[in-house]
Amino acid sequence: MTRTATGLVLLLWPFAALAEPSFDCTKAESSAEEAVCASDALAALDVEVSRLFGLALNGPNQADAATLKAYQRGWIKGRDDCWKADNLERCVRDSYALRIDELRRENADARAEEGGSTGPFAYVCEGIDAGVSASFIQAGDPLAVLRWRETVLVLGLAPSGSGARYQGDEAGFWSKGDEAVLTFEGQDHACRLDDIG
Repeated sequence: MTRTATGLVLLLWPFAALAEPSFDCTKAESSAEEAVCASDALAALDVEVSRLFGLALNGPNQADAATLKAYQRGWIKGRDDCWKADNLERCVRDSYALRIDELRRENADARAEEGGSTGPFAYVCEGIDAGVSASFIQAGDPLAVLRWRETVLVLGLAPSGSGARYQGDEAGFWSKGDEAVLTFEGQDHACRLDDIG
């Protein structure tokens, strides 16, 4: 291989190494799809949403297929509205994380196989008057989605000496075994995995 060809391969290598999303990047129709095509982490999230949607759509316990497809189209439209956000990539990331959590929570068939996400798991946290639902996403950059009442948080994995620590702008979740600490609005809440959940 010539020096010029070697240089060209090295220059193009990062683009060739990108993960493939579930759609054809040559036909990307929105800035959100373009962002997915340019990011391994977002492409991995796209593949996980596609996998869970397929499981929910084709599983033995499938809900109404027309309703599930309509919700998926609505989610895609919402994801594509991320062009309006201050941070396109973060908006797209959060949109995928929330859809993964939604598919897992609402469709038993989406939880039927191991893949790039787990949960939801139920936690009981001191000082929070509702159960906390936690889904964990290993596809792409690891994320946690926490929900209780009207609160929904998408947290990214942060360095930790032990256990798993997820951090957002104003909240955090550190788990080790069946116990966790939820930091929210400046307060730490001791949590434990609810064996009923």
